[in-house]
Amino acid sequence: MILQGKRVLITGSAKRAGAVIARRLAQAGCRIIIHCHTSVVEAEALRRELPGDGHRVISADLAAVCGVEKLIREAGAFEFLVNSAAIFHRPGSAEDLDAAETYRQINFLAPRRLLENFYEQALPGSAAVNITDAFALLPGSGAYWQSKRDLTDLTVKLAPLWAERQMRINAVAPGPVLPPLWAPESRMEKILQLVPLHAPASPEDLAETVAFLLGCASITGAVIPLDGGLTAAGVFSNR
Repeated sequence: MILQGKRVLITGSAKRAGAVIARRLAQAGCRIIIHCHTSVVEAEALRRELPGDGHRVISADLAAVCGVEKLIREAGAFEFLVNSAAIFHRPGSAEDLDAAETYRQINFLAPRRLLENFYEQALPGSAAVNITDAFALLPGSGAYWQSKRDLTDLTVKLAPLWAERQMRINAVAPGPVLPPLWAPESRMEKILQLVPLHAPASPEDLAETVAFLLGCASITGAVIPLDGGLTAAGVFSNR
């Protein structure tokens, strides 16, 4: 499938991996709807940087239901959706312990609502990619894990229904990609010891996988672990 000229909404795309996805899809000729919350300056800088024209910035708080509806109204119609926005606090921190509802809203309920609206549009050649988490493919617990597990399960569940409208939905489940916001200097040595390839997934590989899934008309219901062999090794299977 040709990506040229397709409109794509990418949540959480002002910075970090979301911005890399935006750049990759713009290079393929997509018109990008950059979603951000507070990072408006970064989002506008990214918009000016992207090749091509027709790119837009929308600021909306996905932690609030009204923010999700604002994004839906302002985004209008688009052929591709990438649910990239997510929240993850330092494990065991006060923020982490208090964030269960926020995890569920931003990591699962907001993407689900966006997917509902996207399905209602049913534009020809539509496709969605959810960014989940490789750890959600392994046994686990906690609010963050559950939110990403629910999004993973939703991806697989929706695929047959969407196929009736010739729409596709897939997911990418990355392992470690970038150091977390609460530890910007971290090289993630401890977590990478669990990864067979002993290296993080690059944001560029994540973006390339998203572009592939949007462009491949034969794949739906897939969850691709971009994790250096983490899930294949099943490192937590006995924990």
